[in-house]
Amino acid sequence: MLGGTTLVLLDRGLRANVDTSLQSLAQALAETVRRPPGFGATLDEMIESMLGPGFAEHFRLLDPRGRPDPRLAPRSRTQLPLSVEALRNAAAGRETFETLAVRTAAPLRVLTAPVIEQGQVIEVVQVAMSLEPIEMARSRFLLILLAMAPLALVVAGVGGWFLARRALAPVDAMVDAARRIEAEDLSRRIESSDSHDELGRLGAVLNDMLARLERSFATVSQFSADAAHELRTPLTILKGEIEVALRSSPSEGEYRRVLTSCLEEVDRLSALVEDLLFMARSDSGSVHITQTPVNLSAVMAEVDPALHALADAAAVTLSIVAGSALWVGGSPSMLFRLIFNLGENAIKYSPAGGRVEIDIVQRGAEAVLEVRDTGPGISIDERAHIFDRFYRGDRARSRGGVGLGLALAHSIVRLHGGHITVESTPGIGSCFRVVLPTSPPA
Repeated sequence: MLGGTTLVLLDRGLRANVDTSLQSLAQALAETVRRPPGFGATLDEMIESMLGPGFAEHFRLLDPRGRPDPRLAPRSRTQLPLSVEALRNAAAGRETFETLAVRTAAPLRVLTAPVIEQGQVIEVVQVAMSLEPIEMARSRFLLILLAMAPLALVVAGVGGWFLARRALAPVDAMVDAARRIEAEDLSRRIESSDSHDELGRLGAVLNDMLARLERSFATVSQFSADAAHELRTPLTILKGEIEVALRSSPSEGEYRRVLTSCLEEVDRLSALVEDLLFMARSDSGSVHITQTPVNLSAVMAEVDPALHALADAAAVTLSIVAGSALWVGGSPSMLFRLIFNLGENAIKYSPAGGRVEIDIVQRGAEAVLEVRDTGPGISIDERAHIFDRFYRGDRARSRGGVGLGLALAHSIVRLHGGHITVESTPGIGSCFRVVLPTSPPA
Protein backbone atom coordinates (compact mmCIF):
# COMPACT_ATOMS: atom_id res chain seq x y z
CA MET A 1 0.00 0.00 0.00
CA LEU A 2 2.81 2.39 0.88
CA GLY A 3 4.61 1.54 -2.38
CA GLY A 4 1.45 2.10 -4.44
CA THR A 5 0.86 5.45 -2.76
CA THR A 6 4.45 6.48 -3.43
CA LEU A 7 4.15 5.43 -7.08
CA VAL A 8 1.00 7.54 -7.54
CA LEU A 9 2.61 10.56 -5.87
CA LEU A 10 5.75 10.18 -8.00
CA ASP A 11 3.69 10.05 -11.22
CA ARG A 12 1.68 13.13 -10.24
CA GLY A 13 4.82 15.06 -9.33
CA LEU A 14 6.53 14.28 -12.63
CA ARG A 15 3.47 15.22 -14.65
CA ALA A 16 3.15 18.47 -12.69
CA ASN A 17 6.77 19.26 -13.58
CA VAL A 18 6.02 18.62 -17.27
CA ASP A 19 3.02 20.97 -17.17
CA THR A 20 5.13 23.66 -15.48
CA SER A 21 7.85 23.30 -18.13
CA LEU A 22 5.27 23.54 -20.91
CA GLN A 23 3.86 26.73 -19.42
CA SER A 24 7.35 28.26 -19.22
CA LEU A 25 8.05 27.35 -22.87
CA ALA A 26 4.69 28.74 -23.98
CA GLN A 27 5.39 32.03 -22.22
CA ALA A 28 8.86 32.23 -23.81
CA LEU A 29 7.41 31.57 -27.27
CA ALA A 30 4.72 34.20 -26.70
CA GLU A 31 7.38 36.78 -25.83
CA THR A 32 9.35 35.81 -28.94
CA VAL A 33 6.31 36.15 -31.16
CA ARG A 34 5.58 39.62 -29.77
CA ARG A 35 9.14 40.89 -30.50
CA PRO A 36 10.08 41.70 -34.10
CA PRO A 37 13.03 39.71 -35.49
CA GLY A 38 16.42 41.47 -35.23
CA PHE A 39 19.51 41.52 -37.41
CA GLY A 40 17.62 40.09 -40.40
CA ALA A 41 16.70 36.80 -38.61
CA THR A 42 13.36 35.18 -39.37
CA LEU A 43 10.85 34.15 -36.66
CA ASP A 44 11.56 30.51 -37.46
CA GLU A 45 15.30 31.02 -36.85
CA MET A 46 14.70 32.88 -33.57
CA ILE A 47 12.49 30.06 -32.19
CA GLU A 48 14.91 27.37 -33.32
CA SER A 49 17.83 29.20 -31.72
CA MET A 50 15.87 29.54 -28.45
CA LEU A 51 14.48 25.99 -28.24
CA GLY A 52 17.28 24.15 -29.97
CA PRO A 53 17.00 21.88 -32.99
CA GLY A 54 15.82 18.91 -30.90
CA PHE A 55 12.80 20.60 -29.41
CA ALA A 56 11.83 22.84 -32.34
CA GLU A 57 9.83 19.95 -33.86
CA HIS A 58 7.41 19.91 -30.84
CA PHE A 59 5.66 23.24 -31.25
CA ARG A 60 3.28 24.98 -33.59
CA LEU A 61 2.32 28.60 -34.07
CA LEU A 62 -1.24 29.21 -35.31
CA ASP A 63 -3.41 32.19 -36.01
CA PRO A 64 -6.58 32.77 -33.92
CA ARG A 65 -8.54 30.62 -36.39
CA GLY A 66 -6.21 27.67 -35.97
CA ARG A 67 -4.30 27.99 -39.30
CA PRO A 68 -0.49 27.64 -39.37
CA ASP A 69 1.43 30.91 -39.10
CA PRO A 70 2.96 31.69 -42.54
CA ARG A 71 6.02 33.25 -40.90
CA LEU A 72 7.29 29.77 -40.01
CA ALA A 73 9.03 27.90 -42.81
CA PRO A 74 7.40 24.55 -43.70
CA ARG A 75 9.29 21.59 -42.19
CA SER A 76 8.63 18.09 -40.97
CA ARG A 77 7.03 18.90 -37.67
CA THR A 78 5.07 16.69 -35.33
CA GLN A 79 1.44 16.97 -36.24
CA LEU A 80 -0.25 18.31 -33.13
CA PRO A 81 -4.01 18.18 -33.50
CA LEU A 82 -5.97 21.21 -32.40
CA SER A 83 -9.26 20.29 -30.81
CA VAL A 84 -12.30 22.50 -30.99
CA GLU A 85 -12.32 22.88 -27.20
CA ALA A 86 -8.65 23.94 -27.11
CA LEU A 87 -9.22 26.53 -29.88
CA ARG A 88 -12.31 27.86 -28.09
CA ASN A 89 -10.39 28.15 -24.79
CA ALA A 90 -7.53 29.93 -26.56
CA ALA A 91 -9.96 32.44 -28.10
CA ALA A 92 -11.27 33.07 -24.58
CA GLY A 93 -7.72 33.59 -23.27
CA ARG A 94 -7.45 30.23 -21.44
CA GLU A 95 -4.81 27.47 -21.60
CA THR A 96 -5.65 23.85 -22.37
CA PHE A 97 -3.58 20.80 -21.38
CA GLU A 98 -4.13 17.54 -23.29
CA THR A 99 -2.45 14.14 -23.44
CA LEU A 100 -2.22 12.68 -26.94
CA ALA A 101 -1.57 9.03 -27.68
CA VAL A 102 1.04 8.33 -30.39
CA ARG A 103 1.15 4.89 -31.99
CA THR A 104 4.87 4.72 -32.62
CA ALA A 105 6.09 6.57 -29.55
CA ALA A 106 5.22 7.52 -26.02
CA PRO A 107 2.21 9.82 -25.38
CA LEU A 108 2.66 13.56 -25.72
CA ARG A 109 1.62 16.21 -23.25
CA VAL A 110 0.33 19.19 -25.26
CA LEU A 111 -0.33 22.74 -24.10
CA THR A 112 -2.43 25.05 -26.24
CA ALA A 113 -2.05 28.67 -25.05
CA PRO A 114 -3.09 32.04 -26.47
CA VAL A 115 -0.65 34.88 -27.27
CA ILE A 116 -2.34 38.06 -26.10
CA GLU A 117 -1.30 41.57 -27.04
CA GLN A 118 -3.26 44.66 -26.00
CA GLY A 119 -6.14 42.45 -24.82
CA GLN A 120 -6.44 40.66 -28.16
CA VAL A 121 -5.49 37.09 -29.07
CA ILE A 122 -2.99 37.47 -31.90
CA GLU A 123 -1.57 33.95 -32.04
CA VAL A 124 -2.10 30.47 -30.61
CA VAL A 125 0.95 28.50 -29.43
CA GLN A 126 1.02 24.72 -29.13
CA VAL A 127 3.89 23.17 -27.18
CA ALA A 128 4.36 19.42 -26.62
CA MET A 129 6.66 17.24 -24.54
CA SER A 130 7.02 13.47 -24.65
CA LEU A 131 5.91 11.53 -21.54
CA GLU A 132 8.47 8.81 -22.25
CA PRO A 133 10.83 9.94 -19.43
CA ILE A 134 7.93 9.83 -16.96
CA GLU A 135 6.94 6.33 -18.04
CA MET A 136 10.54 5.16 -17.85
CA ALA A 137 10.97 6.64 -14.35
CA ARG A 138 7.72 5.06 -13.21
CA SER A 139 8.71 1.68 -14.64
CA ARG A 140 12.11 1.78 -12.96
CA PHE A 141 10.52 2.74 -9.64
CA LEU A 142 7.99 -0.09 -9.97
CA LEU A 143 10.78 -2.58 -10.65
CA ILE A 144 12.66 -1.33 -7.59
CA LEU A 145 9.51 -1.74 -5.49
CA LEU A 146 8.98 -5.28 -6.73
CA ALA A 147 12.63 -6.14 -6.10
CA MET A 148 12.55 -4.61 -2.60
CA ALA A 149 9.17 -6.12 -1.60
CA PRO A 150 10.54 -9.45 -0.27
CA LEU A 151 13.27 -7.65 1.68
CA ALA A 152 10.74 -5.15 3.03
CA LEU A 153 8.47 -8.00 4.13
CA VAL A 154 11.33 -9.72 5.92
CA VAL A 155 12.45 -6.50 7.61
CA ALA A 156 8.86 -5.66 8.59
CA GLY A 157 8.31 -9.15 9.95
CA VAL A 158 11.50 -9.14 11.99
CA GLY A 159 10.82 -5.61 13.22
CA GLY A 160 7.23 -6.46 14.11
CA TRP A 161 8.31 -9.61 15.94
CA PHE A 162 10.94 -7.67 17.88
CA LEU A 163 8.54 -4.85 18.78
CA ALA A 164 5.79 -7.30 19.71
CA ARG A 165 8.11 -9.26 22.00
CA ARG A 166 9.38 -6.07 23.56
CA ALA A 167 5.86 -4.67 24.02
CA LEU A 168 4.42 -7.95 25.33
CA ALA A 169 7.36 -8.82 27.60
CA PRO A 170 5.76 -6.99 30.59
CA VAL A 171 2.50 -8.81 29.91
CA ASP A 172 4.27 -12.18 29.90
CA ALA A 173 5.99 -11.25 33.16
CA MET A 174 2.64 -10.29 34.69
CA VAL A 175 1.08 -13.57 33.51
CA ASP A 176 3.97 -15.61 34.98
CA ALA A 177 3.73 -13.72 38.27
CA ALA A 178 -0.06 -14.20 38.39
CA ARG A 179 0.34 -17.95 37.78
CA ARG A 180 2.77 -18.24 40.71
CA ILE A 181 0.31 -16.57 43.09
CA GLU A 182 -1.79 -19.09 44.99
CA ALA A 183 -4.37 -18.87 47.76
CA GLU A 184 -1.80 -20.15 50.24
CA ASP A 185 0.61 -17.32 49.41
CA LEU A 186 -0.97 -14.04 48.37
CA SER A 187 1.98 -11.94 49.48
CA ARG A 188 3.55 -11.92 46.00
CA ARG A 189 3.09 -8.85 43.88
CA ILE A 190 3.31 -8.10 40.15
CA GLU A 191 6.35 -6.00 39.30
CA SER A 192 5.79 -2.96 37.08
CA SER A 193 8.58 -0.67 35.90
CA ASP A 194 6.41 2.29 34.86
CA SER A 195 3.22 3.13 36.69
CA HIS A 196 2.16 5.81 34.17
CA ASP A 197 1.48 3.64 31.11
CA GLU A 198 -1.41 1.24 30.57
CA LEU A 199 0.49 -1.86 31.70
CA GLY A 200 1.76 -0.04 34.77
CA ARG A 201 -1.77 0.98 35.75
CA LEU A 202 -2.98 -2.58 35.12
CA GLY A 203 -0.22 -3.93 37.37
CA ALA A 204 -1.15 -1.44 40.09
CA VAL A 205 -4.81 -2.44 39.90
CA LEU A 206 -3.91 -6.14 40.10
CA ASN A 207 -1.62 -5.50 43.07
CA ASP A 208 -4.42 -3.62 44.85
CA MET A 209 -6.76 -6.51 44.15
CA LEU A 210 -4.19 -8.98 45.50
CA ALA A 211 -3.76 -6.86 48.63
CA ARG A 212 -7.52 -6.90 49.21
CA LEU A 213 -7.66 -10.65 48.58
CA GLU A 214 -4.79 -11.17 51.02
CA ARG A 215 -6.58 -9.18 53.70
CA SER A 216 -9.84 -11.04 53.01
CA PHE A 217 -8.14 -14.45 53.15
CA ALA A 218 -6.36 -13.48 56.35
CA THR A 219 -9.64 -12.31 57.88
CA VAL A 220 -11.43 -15.48 56.84
CA SER A 221 -8.59 -17.65 58.13
CA GLN A 222 -8.51 -15.82 61.46
CA PHE A 223 -12.28 -15.90 61.68
CA SER A 224 -12.36 -19.64 61.04
CA ALA A 225 -9.65 -20.29 63.61
CA ASP A 226 -11.34 -18.16 66.27
CA ALA A 227 -14.79 -19.60 65.54
CA ALA A 228 -13.43 -23.14 65.76
CA HIS A 229 -11.75 -22.28 69.06
CA GLU A 230 -14.87 -20.73 70.55
CA LEU A 231 -17.09 -23.58 69.36
CA ARG A 232 -14.66 -26.19 70.64
CA THR A 233 -14.83 -24.97 74.26
CA PRO A 234 -18.56 -25.56 74.90
CA LEU A 235 -18.44 -28.79 72.89
CA THR A 236 -15.57 -30.04 75.05
CA ILE A 237 -17.50 -29.18 78.21
CA LEU A 238 -20.57 -30.97 76.88
CA LYS A 239 -18.56 -34.06 76.03
CA GLY A 240 -16.82 -34.09 79.40
CA GLU A 241 -20.04 -33.72 81.39
CA ILE A 242 -21.75 -36.50 79.44
CA GLU A 243 -18.75 -38.85 79.72
CA VAL A 244 -18.57 -38.33 83.51
CA ALA A 245 -22.28 -39.04 83.81
CA LEU A 246 -21.98 -42.23 81.75
CA ARG A 247 -18.98 -43.60 83.66
CA SER A 248 -20.53 -43.13 87.08
CA SER A 249 -23.84 -43.89 88.72
CA PRO A 250 -24.91 -40.41 89.77
CA SER A 251 -27.92 -39.61 91.80
CA GLU A 252 -30.93 -37.78 90.48
CA GLY A 253 -29.47 -34.51 91.72
CA GLU A 254 -26.20 -35.18 89.90
CA TYR A 255 -28.11 -35.94 86.69
CA ARG A 256 -29.96 -32.67 87.06
CA ARG A 257 -26.69 -30.79 87.54
CA VAL A 258 -25.15 -32.41 84.46
CA LEU A 259 -28.19 -31.70 82.32
CA THR A 260 -28.35 -28.12 83.55
CA SER A 261 -24.66 -27.63 82.66
CA CYS A 262 -25.20 -29.16 79.24
CA LEU A 263 -28.21 -26.93 78.65
CA GLU A 264 -26.13 -23.86 79.49
CA GLU A 265 -23.46 -24.86 77.00
CA VAL A 266 -26.10 -25.56 74.35
CA ASP A 267 -27.54 -22.08 74.95
CA ARG A 268 -24.04 -20.66 74.66
CA LEU A 269 -23.52 -22.47 71.34
CA SER A 270 -26.89 -21.32 70.04
CA ALA A 271 -26.18 -17.71 70.96
CA LEU A 272 -22.75 -17.89 69.31
CA VAL A 273 -24.17 -19.39 66.12
CA GLU A 274 -26.97 -16.80 66.02
CA ASP A 275 -24.47 -13.99 66.43
CA LEU A 276 -22.27 -15.36 63.65
CA LEU A 277 -25.24 -15.76 61.31
CA PHE A 278 -26.43 -12.23 62.06
CA MET A 279 -23.04 -10.70 61.25
CA ALA A 280 -22.64 -12.82 58.11
CA ARG A 281 -26.06 -11.68 56.87
CA SER A 282 -25.25 -8.11 57.85
CA ASP A 283 -22.03 -8.19 55.81
CA SER A 284 -23.87 -9.56 52.77
CA GLY A 285 -26.57 -6.89 53.05
CA SER A 286 -29.38 -9.41 53.55
CA VAL A 287 -30.47 -8.03 56.94
CA HIS A 288 -33.34 -5.57 56.64
CA ILE A 289 -34.93 -3.88 59.62
CA THR A 290 -38.27 -2.15 59.81
CA GLN A 291 -37.74 1.49 60.64
CA THR A 292 -40.28 1.83 63.43
CA PRO A 293 -40.04 4.70 65.96
CA VAL A 294 -38.18 3.52 69.08
CA ASN A 295 -37.89 5.48 72.34
CA LEU A 296 -34.26 5.07 73.42
CA SER A 297 -35.12 6.19 76.97
CA ALA A 298 -37.60 3.30 77.26
CA VAL A 299 -35.00 0.86 75.91
CA MET A 300 -32.49 2.17 78.49
CA ALA A 301 -35.05 1.53 81.23
CA GLU A 302 -35.43 -2.08 80.02
CA VAL A 303 -31.66 -2.64 79.96
CA ASP A 304 -31.16 -1.08 83.41
CA PRO A 305 -31.95 -4.14 85.61
CA ALA A 306 -29.76 -6.55 83.67
CA LEU A 307 -26.76 -4.19 83.65
CA HIS A 308 -27.17 -3.34 87.35
CA ALA A 309 -27.11 -7.06 88.15
CA LEU A 310 -23.82 -7.41 86.25
CA ALA A 311 -22.39 -4.30 87.91
CA ASP A 312 -23.30 -5.49 91.40
CA ALA A 313 -21.66 -8.86 90.76
CA ALA A 314 -18.47 -7.09 89.56
CA ALA A 315 -18.50 -4.50 92.39
CA VAL A 316 -18.72 -1.69 89.83
CA THR A 317 -20.79 1.47 90.30
CA LEU A 318 -23.22 1.89 87.40
CA SER A 319 -24.99 5.15 86.50
CA ILE A 320 -27.64 5.21 83.74
CA VAL A 321 -29.18 8.53 82.75
CA ALA A 322 -32.06 8.17 80.27
CA GLY A 323 -33.62 11.61 80.42
CA SER A 324 -36.70 12.52 78.39
CA ALA A 325 -38.07 10.57 75.47
CA LEU A 326 -35.67 10.39 72.51
CA TRP A 327 -36.94 8.74 69.34
CA VAL A 328 -34.94 6.97 66.67
CA GLY A 329 -35.94 4.67 63.83
CA GLY A 330 -35.03 1.00 64.02
CA SER A 331 -35.52 -2.30 65.83
CA PRO A 332 -36.17 -2.25 69.61
CA SER A 333 -34.57 -5.68 70.13
CA MET A 334 -31.41 -4.71 68.22
CA LEU A 335 -31.09 -1.41 70.10
CA PHE A 336 -31.54 -3.31 73.38
CA ARG A 337 -28.69 -5.62 72.32
CA LEU A 338 -26.56 -2.60 71.35
CA ILE A 339 -26.87 -0.87 74.74
CA PHE A 340 -26.49 -4.14 76.65
CA ASN A 341 -23.32 -5.17 74.76
CA LEU A 342 -21.66 -1.78 75.28
CA GLY A 343 -22.65 -1.69 78.98
CA GLU A 344 -21.55 -5.30 79.55
CA ASN A 345 -18.21 -4.61 77.85
CA ALA A 346 -17.61 -1.53 80.07
CA ILE A 347 -18.51 -3.40 83.27
CA LYS A 348 -16.34 -6.40 82.34
CA TYR A 349 -13.20 -4.31 81.83
CA SER A 350 -13.69 -1.98 84.82
CA PRO A 351 -11.86 -3.04 87.99
CA ALA A 352 -13.66 -3.62 91.31
CA GLY A 353 -14.61 -0.24 92.70
CA GLY A 354 -14.64 1.30 89.21
CA ARG A 355 -17.43 3.30 87.66
CA VAL A 356 -19.48 3.00 84.45
CA GLU A 357 -21.71 5.81 83.14
CA ILE A 358 -24.31 5.44 80.38
CA ASP A 359 -26.36 8.35 79.08
CA ILE A 360 -28.14 9.54 75.96
CA VAL A 361 -28.59 13.12 74.77
CA GLN A 362 -30.00 14.79 71.69
CA ARG A 363 -27.70 17.00 69.61
CA GLY A 364 -29.56 18.57 66.75
CA ALA A 365 -31.03 15.84 64.55
CA GLU A 366 -28.91 13.11 66.19
CA ALA A 367 -29.18 10.93 69.25
CA VAL A 368 -25.86 10.40 71.02
CA LEU A 369 -25.31 7.39 73.31
CA GLU A 370 -22.13 7.44 75.42
CA VAL A 371 -20.76 4.59 77.54
CA ARG A 372 -17.82 5.62 79.74
CA ASP A 373 -15.75 3.38 82.04
CA THR A 374 -12.72 3.62 84.30
CA GLY A 375 -11.07 0.50 82.95
CA PRO A 376 -7.47 0.00 81.80
CA GLY A 377 -8.08 1.81 78.50
CA ILE A 378 -7.32 0.72 74.95
CA SER A 379 -4.02 1.26 73.17
CA ILE A 380 -3.85 2.86 69.74
CA ASP A 381 -2.94 -0.46 68.08
CA GLU A 382 -5.88 -2.24 69.71
CA ARG A 383 -8.31 0.53 68.77
CA ALA A 384 -7.78 -0.28 65.08
CA HIS A 385 -9.18 -3.82 65.66
CA ILE A 386 -11.57 -3.26 68.55
CA PHE A 387 -14.66 -3.86 66.36
CA ASP A 388 -13.26 -6.96 64.62
CA ARG A 389 -14.87 -10.31 65.25
CA PHE A 390 -13.30 -12.49 67.94
CA TYR A 391 -10.76 -9.78 68.67
CA ARG A 392 -9.76 -9.50 72.31
CA GLY A 393 -6.93 -7.36 73.61
CA ASP A 394 -4.17 -8.84 75.73
CA ARG A 395 -5.85 -7.67 78.95
CA ALA A 396 -9.12 -9.27 77.84
CA ARG A 397 -7.85 -12.80 77.29
CA SER A 398 -8.42 -13.76 80.90
CA ARG A 399 -11.82 -12.05 81.25
CA GLY A 400 -13.90 -14.56 79.25
CA GLY A 401 -16.19 -13.83 76.36
CA VAL A 402 -15.78 -14.67 72.71
CA GLY A 403 -14.96 -11.23 71.33
CA LEU A 404 -18.23 -10.68 69.45
CA GLY A 405 -19.92 -8.03 71.61
CA LEU A 406 -18.35 -4.95 70.03
CA ALA A 407 -18.49 -6.49 66.52
CA LEU A 408 -22.23 -7.01 66.99
CA ALA A 409 -22.63 -3.46 68.27
CA HIS A 410 -20.82 -2.12 65.22
CA SER A 411 -23.09 -4.11 62.86
CA ILE A 412 -26.25 -2.94 64.64
CA VAL A 413 -25.17 0.71 64.51
CA ARG A 414 -24.40 0.41 60.80
CA LEU A 415 -27.80 -1.14 60.09
CA HIS A 416 -29.45 1.83 61.84
CA GLY A 417 -27.62 4.36 59.66
CA GLY A 418 -25.32 5.60 62.45
CA HIS A 419 -21.68 5.33 63.40
CA ILE A 420 -19.72 4.31 66.48
CA THR A 421 -16.35 5.62 67.71
CA VAL A 422 -14.13 5.03 70.71
CA GLU A 423 -11.93 7.40 72.69
CA SER A 424 -9.55 5.93 75.23
CA THR A 425 -6.63 6.88 77.45
CA PRO A 426 -4.57 3.93 78.74
CA GLY A 427 -4.73 3.75 82.50
CA ILE A 428 -7.71 6.12 82.76
CA GLY A 429 -10.63 4.63 80.83
CA SER A 430 -12.59 4.54 77.57
CA CYS A 431 -15.66 6.15 76.06
CA PHE A 432 -17.74 4.50 73.34
CA ARG A 433 -19.92 6.97 71.45
CA VAL A 434 -22.84 5.97 69.21
CA VAL A 435 -24.52 8.54 66.97
CA LEU A 436 -27.94 7.65 65.46
CA PRO A 437 -30.31 9.79 63.38
CA THR A 438 -33.44 10.80 65.23
CA SER A 439 -36.94 9.99 64.03
CA PRO A 440 -40.33 11.56 64.72
CA PRO A 441 -42.37 9.72 67.38
CA ALA A 442 -45.16 7.34 66.44
